[in-house]
Amino acid sequence: MKDEEISLSFDHYLLFTKDLKKTVEWYSDVLGIKPGPTPNFDVPVHWLYLKDQPIIHAAERNPDNEIESYIGKVDYQEEAGSGLIDHIAFNSTGLTKMLERLDKLGVEYTEHRVDTDSRYQIFFFDPNGVKIELDFKASEVGDRLAPS
Repeated sequence: MKDEEISLSFDHYLLFTKDLKKTVEWYSDVLGIKPGPTPNFDVPVHWLYLKDQPIIHAAERNPDNEIESYIGKVDYQEEAGSGLIDHIAFNSTGLTKMLERLDKLGVEYTEHRVDTDSRYQIFFFDPNGVKIELDFKASEVGDRLAPS
């Protein structure tokens, strides 16, 4: 048997929500991750696309929708947040425009940067309490430091 290289790349994450419409609109408006073609799983779900990749599968969190028949056991007790995952991070560009968009949409956020050689980071929460991180390369933001 020939030795094979192991290779991984990010595909998607499944996000359960009690308000599917609000979640789809939020990701579309705030991050530009838009709904697109979605297979018919016989449960309320939307695939949200970053360019041509469906990176978020948003599904209605409801014990009556029979999603467990497809993905297995679901914990319906936890109501919000990221569970054991602290946050989801995206490589980003366009820091100034993103900050303007977040302000315009009333999204509360925090900014962080260790020093001028490191990434510039923005943290905020989606409508389900999931923490989102946007990372901007040092080369884009220059000497800008996060407000203290």
